Amino acid sequence: MAKILGIGNTVLDIILTVTHPPKEDQEIRATHKHIQSGGNINNMLYVLNQLGHQTDLCTTVAADSEAKILLKNVAHRGIGTEHVQTFIKGQTPTSYIHLNAQNGSRTIVHYRDLPEVNFEQFAKIEIEEYDWIHFEGRNMDNLPGMINIAKTFLTHQPISLEVEKPREGIESIFSQANLIIFSHHYASAKGFPDGQTLLESLDLPNTDLVCTWGARGAWFKEKNGPIKHQVAVKINQAIDTLGAGDTFNASLIHKFYETSSLSKSVAFACELAAKKCQQQGLDGLLKPTSKQQPIANIKHLSAEKTTVVQTEDLKSYVLIKYNDEIRCYLNNCPHQNVHLNEAYKIDVNPFEKTIKCSVHDAWFNIEDGECIKGPCWKETLESVALTLGDNGDIYLKE
Repeated sequence: MAKILGIGNTVLDIILTVTHPPKEDQEIRATHKHIQSGGNINNMLYVLNQLGHQTDLCTTVAADSEAKILLKNVAHRGIGTEHVQTFIKGQTPTSYIHLNAQNGSRTIVHYRDLPEVNFEQFAKIEIEEYDWIHFEGRNMDNLPGMINIAKTFLTHQPISLEVEKPREGIESIFSQANLIIFSHHYASAKGFPDGQTLLESLDLPNTDLVCTWGARGAWFKEKNGPIKHQVAVKINQAIDTLGAGDTFNASLIHKFYETSSLSKSVAFACELAAKKCQQQGLDGLLKPTSKQQPIANIKHLSAEKTTVVQTEDLKSYVLIKYNDEIRCYLNNCPHQNVHLNEAYKIDVNPFEKTIKCSVHDAWFNIEDGECIKGPCWKETLESVALTLGDNGDIYLKE
C-alpha cells in the first residue's frame, strides 16, 4: 500500500440523468438527480482508495454550503482533507452534468470562481511522508514552483503529471515528472492525430509517457524504450463514462507502483476503465460481477421488432435496438397504464424509428420514449438503465 498525495481541483457534481441530451431551447425532464464530489483528482484518489492505498487531497474550496457537502463526501470516500485550502471569497466549483441514460455519454457545464492551491499552501506539506505525488497539469501560476519543491525534497518518490488540456507554459515542466499521462484532448488540440505521433514528438528519455485515446486504447513509452499501443477493452454499451479517465489514471499509478512495468500498468488501466464505463458511478468498482440473471442477450435483439421480457418480480420490459445501442423501457403506456402489447404485438416503424402501443395507437420515439402521436402526446415511456456482460448478456442496472 502506498501513501499518495494528489494536488488539483475538486468540484461539486450535480448529475442529472436524462433520456437524451437537451437540444437548444428545449425543455426536458431528468429521471434522476444525484449530488457528489467530483473532479479528476478527487475521483482518482477514490479509485486508489479502493485499490488499497491511503490518499490525501490538496485542493481549494470556498466558505460556503457547497463546500460542506463536497468535503463531507470526500471524507466519506476515505480521502484525507487536512491539506485543503479554504478561501473566504469566491464560490466552491460546481459541475452541472447531463448523463445520457442510453449510452453513458455526458455533457458538462462547469462553473468556477475560486483561486487554485497556492505555492505557500503546498510548501507547508511534509511531502517526504508520501510514497507518490500526483499533480493535475493546471494552475500554471503555482505548479512549476510546487514541482520544483517536490524534486528538491523527494529522494525516490515518483512524481506523476496529468496533462488533460493545453495550458501556456506547461511543456516547460514535463522533464520534472517521472510519469506523464496525456489525454487525447491535449493531443488533438496540439494537432496530433493519435498518441503515437504525440509521443514521437517528445524528447523526454527519462520519463515514462502515456497517451489515452478512449475507444482507441492508449499509446505508451517506457524510459528509453519504443512506443507501444494497448488496444481498448471492447464493451457492448457504455452505461456511464463519467470518471473513466480518472479510473484509468488511478489504475495506472496503482499497477506501476506495484510492478514498475508500464506495459502491465497500461493493460490493467484499460481493463478497469472499461469496467467503470459499464457501471453507474465509482462506488464498488472492484466488487465482483453481479450474480443476477440476464434478461436477454444482445444477439437476439433487432431494430425491426421489440423484445418483451418479464422478470421474476413480474415487471415487464420492452427492448429494441436503436442504431448501435439498446433502448429499454418499462412496458407501461402512460395513457392508461397498460402494457404496450396488451392487445397484440408492438408495431415497429423502422423508417421513422417509432413503436406503437397496441391499445390506443400511441406512437413513441424509440430514441427517447416520447409520445409523438396519440392520446398521451408528449408523455414518455420510463427509460430503464442496463448493464452488458462480456458475452452480450443484458442485465438490469442494479
